[in-house]
Amino acid sequence: MAEIYLVRHGETVANVAHRFDSTLPGAPLTERGQRQAQLVAQWFSERDIFLDFLLSSPFRRTRQTAAPLHAATARPVLLCDLLREVDLGSWDGHPSEEFRNDQTFLRWLRDPEVAPPGGERLSDVTARLGLVLEAVERLAPAATCALFSHELMLCASLVLCGQGRDATGHLVHLPNASVVHLHRRNGLLEMRCLDRSISSIEGLGRAAI
Repeated sequence: MAEIYLVRHGETVANVAHRFDSTLPGAPLTERGQRQAQLVAQWFSERDIFLDFLLSSPFRRTRQTAAPLHAATARPVLLCDLLREVDLGSWDGHPSEEFRNDQTFLRWLRDPEVAPPGGERLSDVTARLGLVLEAVERLAPAATCALFSHELMLCASLVLCGQGRDATGHLVHLPNASVVHLHRRNGLLEMRCLDRSISSIEGLGRAAI
């Protein structure tokens, strides 16, 4: 079965400003985010992971994060709209601080199954990811590939594996440049590795769960 690595993009200008950003092309990576992208490529190289192809959300930040790995491996980067950022509806473009007293926002922070006004729920994102995984496994069942996407998409991958929430019921936090390794065994999707260390730029140790 396919070996799939989901990668969250590096730090962006919008991340630093705590601003919602779900409209193409989206904010670019910061200098720190560009360094994180280099470390993502190094992460794959140090583990001798041979990739058949890369898939990326069409957003600028994901394409920039995939670029160093593309340069290092010469593997093609295919854009996949299903990997796009969650639609944040009327919140898009606004600083999160504006909504600190908004009850829908406070509920969304606890559980993104609550949709922003005019936006998507976590289950909508999970359904999109399911379509991507189905297509990869049908068209390239023996492939090893990296999928560059956004935090809620990586959270959705953990939900599909039954490991998406912590003991309090909140979604597991996945910082910039996190990597989730997925594999299907006996028909069930499982997480083989979760690495959240790259965001610190202080080493590339693996945090396996």
